[in-house]
Amino acid sequence: MTKPKISLVVGNGFSMSFAAYTGLVDNWDTQEPLHWNVKCPSTGGNFLDSLIRLKTLFEENEKLPSFEVFKLALDIDYCESIGLDSFETTLEARHFLTIAFSEYSKLQSEIISEEWNWYKWIQLHKDNINGALSLNYDLLLESVFNKISKNYYSFQVNHHDFGIPLVKPHGSVDFEMADGMISYQAAYPLLNFVDLNNTPIKQLDLDNLIYPRDQAQCIIPNEANKYSDFQWVKPANDWLSERLGEAEYCIFIGISYFDCDKTELDHVINQLTDDCIIIVANPNPPEDFLKIIEGRPVKIWTSYNGPVDSSGEIIPLKCLKTGKPLTKCFCRSGLSYQHCPCH
Repeated sequence: MTKPKISLVVGNGFSMSFAAYTGLVDNWDTQEPLHWNVKCPSTGGNFLDSLIRLKTLFEENEKLPSFEVFKLALDIDYCESIGLDSFETTLEARHFLTIAFSEYSKLQSEIISEEWNWYKWIQLHKDNINGALSLNYDLLLESVFNKISKNYYSFQVNHHDFGIPLVKPHGSVDFEMADGMISYQAAYPLLNFVDLNNTPIKQLDLDNLIYPRDQAQCIIPNEANKYSDFQWVKPANDWLSERLGEAEYCIFIGISYFDCDKTELDHVINQLTDDCIIIVANPNPPEDFLKIIEGRPVKIWTSYNGPVDSSGEIIPLKCLKTGKPLTKCFCRSGLSYQHCPCH
């Protein structure tokens, strides 16, 4: 019997867990990025002051959650009603999120902790993880992979082509349009409105993230994915689909199952075999997501402290002595014996 294969699907709850553990949440709540103190790379002042359309939208709706404000940027009629252009406002939102989460990612990398439970869990299962999909802009998962020397690949033109597939279909703060695609001098406030060009991408170094982007690679919250057929998304998704079909476990970490993400997440589920054990790591799993996976072998991890049991011990998905898959329960639930509720 071979070692178990584990696929990861990562959402905002993963970053929220790290922020709560480290205290970053006090000033960097990932659910409220419009309230972050983000510096403009061009002026050094408050970034929103250089994004006048997004600032206007925010000030008109300051009492709304940030994700709802971003949703309004997509509403053509609403934007027109307050004198804004939806395309230009959405583009400013892409740039804001790219630079904001670039700052956030640098902070994450500086305080990444080997004692964080998700770090310990990923390190324990390093050799078993066969692919990952992340809906996050930040580089937290990459920081963990880098620290434990887990190779990954996201189809950037300047990156190696080995390791596991790491698919970031909504973009990433370290993605930028490849050199030589479009030539212009990017600056804030925006003078050129460049968006949604299906070009190759390059990967940026962590120390080279804070600058005016040629094209911000970032699908904003509540926006349906406009990158799904892009040349750096589709082949990565196809590669991941192969790995999903081989997985004994698929773990959904902090997934909210928003309407705009359902098509992508349903596609992941449909690639899994019927006996793949789905683990939902979420203290408050969405009811409509649980309904979609009904009838499959499912285990829910609800601890706010991550992948730990009631004693605070890391939950392994393999035999710690042999490294092989855990024995399936005799009750035919499809779950591993150690995780089945029948006993």
